[in-house]
Order: sequence, then C-alpha cells, then structure tokens
Amino acid sequence: MPAPRIIHQPRLRRRTGAPRATRGFVLLEALVAIFLFVLGVLGILGLQTSMTAIQTETRLRSEAAYLAQELVGLMWADIPNRDNYALDSADDKACTAAACLRWLGKVQEILPQGEAVVTVTDLASGDLGSDVAITVNWIMPNGESHQYQTNTTIALGHTP
Repeated sequence: MPAPRIIHQPRLRRRTGAPRATRGFVLLEALVAIFLFVLGVLGILGLQTSMTAIQTETRLRSEAAYLAQELVGLMWADIPNRDNYALDSADDKACTAAACLRWLGKVQEILPQGEAVVTVTDLASGDLGSDVAITVNWIMPNGESHQYQTNTTIALGHTP
C-alpha cells in the first residue's frame, strides 16, 4: 500500500490590520476631532468672559444712573439748601449737606474708584430755581474709565 499522499494547500495569509496606506488614519481623525472640540470650548470660554465683562459694565452704569437720580431726588426734598449740594473734587469743593455727604459715600462704596461732580447754577431770572449737572465717574477693574452725566432743572413754584 502506498503511503498516503499529503496535499499541501497554500496557506492564506490572514490580514490582522488595515493596509499599510491607511494605518494611523483613525488616530489622525481622533486628533482632529479633539482639536476641533478644544477650539469650540475655547470659543465658548472667550464668549463667556466677554459677556461677564459687559454685564459688569452694564450693572455699574445702571448703578451710576440710579445714584445720580437719587441725588436729584434728595435735592428736590431739600430745595432751600440746594446750593449745599455742589461738589467738585478737582476744585476741593465738597458738598456740605448731610444727605449729599451720605450720597457721596454710597458712590464711593458702590462704584469702583467712584467720584462725582455736582454743579448747581442758579437760574438767571430771580430765585426760580437752579440748573443741576451731575457727573458720576468710575474706573473699571481693567483700568477703563466710565462716566454717567445727567442734567436737570429744579424749578421753584412762583408765589405772588
């Protein structure tokens, strides 16, 4: 009996990975995706930072407007002493009314480096009232200076 004949079949090579030309492509895609994600996060952080700065600036501007209108109300409540509300730190002219001094303390407390200038000018025709100009200044934490200004007339009623 003849010996069994062994037939050799060629072995098929098993491919365990992608072809050489595409190796590392998934890694490159992942790196690009991470890069785009980081850019998006940085963009959102920048947007949030600028929104916070604008919100702070807006809040301080509304505080300055409120403080200026509060002083106008105090002057209306104390019409006979309206000249005692004049205030100019450059000319060393400080207000002497107690309500004005309390108001100035609020300006310095609420606004960063807050200052105010109040000009009281009597009207030309007799004692009919005064023109009042209020300027509130403050400096933001980043060094940018801001100003709010309002003008009004405190008119006295005419009594015959």
